[in-house]
Amino acid sequence: MKNSLKKLLLFLILITISSVNLFANETITLATGEWPPYTSEKDSQGKIAEVILIEAFKLKNINVVCKYLPWKRAYKYTERGEVTGTFPWTKTKKREKDLMIFSKEPLISIKTVFFYLKNLDFKWNDYNDIKKYRVGVTLGYNDVEFLKEKGVKVDIAPKEVLNFKKLLGNRVDIVVSAFLVGYNLINKTFTQDKALLFTNSPKALYTTDDFLIISKKIPNGQKIADTFDSGLRELKQSGKYDEIIMNFVSVK
Repeated sequence: MKNSLKKLLLFLILITISSVNLFANETITLATGEWPPYTSEKDSQGKIAEVILIEAFKLKNINVVCKYLPWKRAYKYTERGEVTGTFPWTKTKKREKDLMIFSKEPLISIKTVFFYLKNLDFKWNDYNDIKKYRVGVTLGYNDVEFLKEKGVKVDIAPKEVLNFKKLLGNRVDIVVSAFLVGYNLINKTFTQDKALLFTNSPKALYTTDDFLIISKKIPNGQKIADTFDSGLRELKQSGKYDEIIMNFVSVK
């Protein structure tokens, strides 16, 4: 009888341990797109936002699988609840209405500037100064509607890298891009002598915070967002957040 009780007790202990191990590390799938140096499926040195997000969740025993999609599809998949969420996205009124939960803590802060060739005498103080230029923007990016609302005509390219090729080919005068993203594209797309022809305006078009967004169709969506916020705060307080960024940043 004692042996039977011992076996039963051992069995229950093993079941309990197995259950704890099974649920100790939850796995979620998050959609993202190609936007080095912040997110990239192809570039191991283009994952600033990915590494920060993965490390923040890891502190809370949550594993992340990244699903790389075109940006519009990543958003739609999240909206429909086909993935847990997507990142990194700027907060807008429309997106907040689209069944989305935004993290409270910004994943990254992005400085967006105008790029141009050094032979152009380009300075701007207000949006009227921009209206005389051919302005290259990227399909699906906030810049399109932002500049249209300011009365600026834009030339839309389906991919961001095409804007820089058009700039070098004198098909646009200035290009809108995030500071680090722009230089990442320039340094990887062109030879060094060509890359040195580009520069950027010191005055930012705008600076934004980009967030993780979770679908409201996910049953525990708010809990996941809150858990991420807690993990990200820990990551920032530890100093590892800044360390990750410095390990990736290499603007020439």
